[in-house]
Amino acid sequence: MNKLVKKYKKLNLQAKASLWFLFANVFQKVVMMIFTPVFTRVMSTEEFSKYAVFQSWEAIFTVFATLNISSYATAKALVDIKDDKDGFVFSAELLTIILTCIIFVFYLIVHFVYGSLDDLPFPVMVSLFFDIIFVAIFNFWSQLERYYLRYRALVVVSLFIGVFSPVIAFLLIKYSDKLGLYKGWARIVSIVLLNGMVAVYLLVISAKKSKFKIRIDYWKYCIVYCIPLIPHFLAAAFLQKASQLFVDHYSGGVASGIFSLANSLALMMMVFNDALTKTLVPWTYKKLAEKKYKEINNPIILSLAVIGILDLLMCLVAPEVVNIFADEAYKDAIYAIPPLVGVCFFGFIYNAYTNVEYYYQETRYVSFASIIAGISIVILEVILVPKFGYMAASYSTLVSYCIYAFMHYIFMRKTVRKHISGQCIYNNKTILKLTVVFIAGILIMPILYRFNCIRYITFIIVIIATSCNFNKIKIIVGGFFEKNGK
Repeated sequence: MNKLVKKYKKLNLQAKASLWFLFANVFQKVVMMIFTPVFTRVMSTEEFSKYAVFQSWEAIFTVFATLNISSYATAKALVDIKDDKDGFVFSAELLTIILTCIIFVFYLIVHFVYGSLDDLPFPVMVSLFFDIIFVAIFNFWSQLERYYLRYRALVVVSLFIGVFSPVIAFLLIKYSDKLGLYKGWARIVSIVLLNGMVAVYLLVISAKKSKFKIRIDYWKYCIVYCIPLIPHFLAAAFLQKASQLFVDHYSGGVASGIFSLANSLALMMMVFNDALTKTLVPWTYKKLAEKKYKEINNPIILSLAVIGILDLLMCLVAPEVVNIFADEAYKDAIYAIPPLVGVCFFGFIYNAYTNVEYYYQETRYVSFASIIAGISIVILEVILVPKFGYMAASYSTLVSYCIYAFMHYIFMRKTVRKHISGQCIYNNKTILKLTVVFIAGILIMPILYRFNCIRYITFIIVIIATSCNFNKIKIIVGGFFEKNGK
């Protein structure tokens, strides 16, 4: 322990900030996962699905209502604008509020002419638009804190939201009958209320720091930067959230609840995936800048292999995981977990390829790949989900991410030929071999679920095989992080 404390003290501010930002992100996800068994046992499958449906619609409406200004445009503006960062953030916050109100007016017109969205009552839709504003304000503040490496305040607020959000949700659900509140909406109300409390406080702070000054040129900066990216944002939102909406629409609330649980459990693997990806991004950029192209491949291949092994291990114990996190009503979720876990594997692959595209500023490739993948998932699910339900949605998502990764493979090769012709960044044959083995493992999982003895033996064999090569993995990974830290 003392050694770890000494190592931590020797870290520079950027390394400490990155560590605490990662902790805050992981903490929120872990707390939500801890409360998942509680929610699944006090809510029906249909009630449990409502929050996932709400999140899906919110992700899509956010693209139009905020143009994602709080993410991409703000990150770039904080670099470009030298002396008035607080002024930019406040102006961008007001612009986001105005745009959201405009989109809300359009929604009101559609609502009163054609009726509400499927399974989302008008009060819930109103709370959705409020939450879009609340989340955007938090993201603006978060971007500013990350830029200045002020990790303490961000960690405190993240811990506050992470702890109290599920607690308030549980209390509202428990007393929902007395409050006359449908359990499916009680969880949503708790999230929106807490986000609202934090957002109002942060907006007041932002207004005071900027002295309430609004600059129209900052509005123009945001709009000009974000408008061309709307197709990319929308396609990415559909790629991530469309499946939940299609399952809810075509198969009903029970199937939607089962799919929601499977998706939540599968995305547990994203915690490790995201942490590794965020570490590899600056390291890859550094190697590309130093023209040390051959040093990039091995850590990426090893990381992909490790992610593949962890994903397959997760699939092997999926029946036990579902039993822990839910009751008998959700037992069929185990069959949807393997393809959804596969999304994490292909997510790592396309991120490795996009790092090269982003470094050489070939962002149009990123947008085009997102649009193709977004269209593909819509087509697949419109055709398949009405016939085969949430299982079709699971495999449609996996296929769409396969397409996404393949598109980025093509665009990465084009980028390399254009900027560093003759160089080879990744050993794509090895990546293909790992992918084939991984897909075979994913496809065989539903069969293994029928034979527990074979499944347990397979789990033990994978653990032993990995342990036998642990020292080799440790040396390569240790060398990578040592170089990355220099």
